[in-house]
Amino acid sequence: MKIETDISKKFFSRFDEARGIALHKKSVLKNKNPKTLSYTKGSLLIIILLFILSIVFALFCRFNWRLFFLPCLTYLIAIIYLIYVVSIIIETYNFRKKLQFKNTIIIDENGITDKSYYGIKMIFSWNKIKGIVIGKYTITVLTDTPVYFYFDISKKDDVIKAIEKYGKKNLIIK
Repeated sequence: MKIETDISKKFFSRFDEARGIALHKKSVLKNKNPKTLSYTKGSLLIIILLFILSIVFALFCRFNWRLFFLPCLTYLIAIIYLIYVVSIIIETYNFRKKLQFKNTIIIDENGITDKSYYGIKMIFSWNKIKGIVIGKYTITVLTDTPVYFYFDISKKDDVIKAIEKYGKKNLIIK
């Protein structure tokens, strides 16, 4: 079954959810629960913790002046991490924009085939697919490789029907 989706509307929320699920893949697969921190929420939490750590180190500097580099270092790390997160989001947006925000997958007896990456045909056999996570905005396919892909939730019924047809409904995580 061939499924085509367009993720141009609400791109950021879809990317955010899918990236969060992919980053927390072990937890999602272990608990069979798609609820996890989104990418930006997790990144924001790390940045806030780094800024708090910087403030704590600044307070320690009042007692020992030789530690003056610690608050500067943690503050610098927080700023660099913030720049990294923003650049990942911009880079992903530009990549998807170049591909016109279109996804095309084929679900059949061989597994799931994704043809969305510059026309390269990637075939993931069923034994490589570890979970198909149905979130609020996306359906995210997790593999046992660093590769994951996602598409719009509007095709949820088609995806479930195709997966059940090939007897792999134990992979679905709702």
